[in-house]
Amino acid sequence: MDSFHKPVLTNEIVKFLAPKKNNIYVDATLGTGGHTLALLRKEPNLTIVGIDQDKEAIELAKQNLQQFKNRVIFIQENFNALVSILALNKIKKIDGILFDLGISSNQIDSNRGFSYLRNSKLDMRMNQNTKLNAFQIINNYKERELIDIFKKYGEERFATPIAKRIVKIRMKSPIETTSQLANIIDQAIRKRNLVKTKSRIFQAIRIVVNNELFSLREALKDCLKVLNVNGRIVAISYHSLEDRIIKKFFQYESLKCICPPNLPKCGCNKIQTLKIITRKPVVPTDEEIKNNSRARSAKLRVAERCYNERKINEYSNHYL
Repeated sequence: MDSFHKPVLTNEIVKFLAPKKNNIYVDATLGTGGHTLALLRKEPNLTIVGIDQDKEAIELAKQNLQQFKNRVIFIQENFNALVSILALNKIKKIDGILFDLGISSNQIDSNRGFSYLRNSKLDMRMNQNTKLNAFQIINNYKERELIDIFKKYGEERFATPIAKRIVKIRMKSPIETTSQLANIIDQAIRKRNLVKTKSRIFQAIRIVVNNELFSLREALKDCLKVLNVNGRIVAISYHSLEDRIIKKFFQYESLKCICPPNLPKCGCNKIQTLKIITRKPVVPTDEEIKNNSRARSAKLRVAERCYNERKINEYSNHYL
């Protein structure tokens, strides 16, 4: 396994976060530390809270960031625990937060079942201490549940035949490896859009195993509680489900009023908490995609905290 996963849109992240001396930032998806390293090289006198639920990633990040070890607080945890992580480290407010979502090259190349291109046991847990894994989903979930997962989290139109085939095969013996699952998908849809379909099915299972979309929603809401005024959320997504959540969150929190347009006077008491910085997502250049194929589907969105007071119980799930 490489010690450094090649980070995406690094220059853009440094530009939008604009690190300044004595600022405190959170890298909510630390990985092997590439983005954090770029920020610290730009401004060495930062404090960065580096969060990752993957123990292997944390260990690699510690190696890669050795020269800045006194400036980084390493936390192995899910970023949906953002508020408690900061509280435990006696940090009340931060000046910016970065989310680089999805999975890293290191995880794809591991033996934890994230990719159909590498034969390994069906696992897909980012945090090996969690209980649910891909094997349990594939071998224990009902056909209807599998169909729902493939449709909802993979947006896969061949969800039904794939789920039916899985159920049929597992009646004979358990489905234990990524190669077995990939072969079942081959059999179910007979060479139609195989690469993309396999990617979507594996994505759907991974999202459920790691509860990814719930964690993202919770962390975004928590950002409003901990960001200083003018502090920024920078988020990179790699598929439409993540991007949709981020986009809708930014849009809703940037509104000053949600009353029906025919009302003569505002009565909603809506408070604008964010200002959208990137009206359209920032995408990698052709040159970056050429040098780093993982960047191909990346979309970066940025919003800035613009209001300092809001009751905790007023945070809305409307956009989620």
